[in-house]
Amino acid sequence: MALDPFDSECFGFPMAKIEAAEGDERCSRELFREAVRRAGEIGWRHLAVRVPDGRPALAQSLERAGFFWVDATVVFERSLVGFAAEADPQIAPAAEGQLRRLQAIARGAFAQSRYQTDPHLPPEGARRLTDAWVANLWAGRADLVLVADPVHPVGFVACLFDPARRSAQIDLIAVAEEGRGRGVGRRLVLEACRHYSGRADRLEVGTQLANLGAVRLYEACGCRLARSALTFHWAAPDLRARW
Repeated sequence: MALDPFDSECFGFPMAKIEAAEGDERCSRELFREAVRRAGEIGWRHLAVRVPDGRPALAQSLERAGFFWVDATVVFERSLVGFAAEADPQIAPAAEGQLRRLQAIARGAFAQSRYQTDPHLPPEGARRLTDAWVANLWAGRADLVLVADPVHPVGFVACLFDPARRSAQIDLIAVAEEGRGRGVGRRLVLEACRHYSGRADRLEVGTQLANLGAVRLYEACGCRLARSALTFHWAAPDLRARW
């Protein structure tokens, strides 16, 4: 269990994550209750934990300890071995001066993440987190940021790259409302595949299970389900009463 500085700064109060959860139902229930007790002593006001799908006993233990389910995450993978495609002329690297536009696109695209579906988290905190996330990718966290329609971007994709594992990851992808239904998301994903082909063996991307549009997009791009998980939160009593 560790403090999450990024989330804490965006929301304005101490937030932490339980990094791993194991054990039988009785043992894990007591451990989760102890985690809640210690969080209260320390002054942490929000906890998050992710449980791999297929572990119902852990999920039940979390609920009995006062946690609540907020999100189901699915992770897809696509092999890049032998991938070949021509460059898309309407997809280009992000250019100077486009940060605010990309932040606006991201704010408008995300409504189903664990931050938005948690009724105890203030909406302005989720907006600050989205802006900071995009800014960090822009500032160098991302290995690659591509935009669709470079003159006035209607979508973007930001990727991470791990050369040791020969793996690329879509960390963030978003399409503006005026760009939806035009194949923009698919073009961005395929251009990311083209960019990493020959350097990475696979591309990975995650989304919320409830985001059926994204699930269908990744499947249409040749991605296959690799794993899934459930996310649970705990909120301090004052947060539950306030929001």
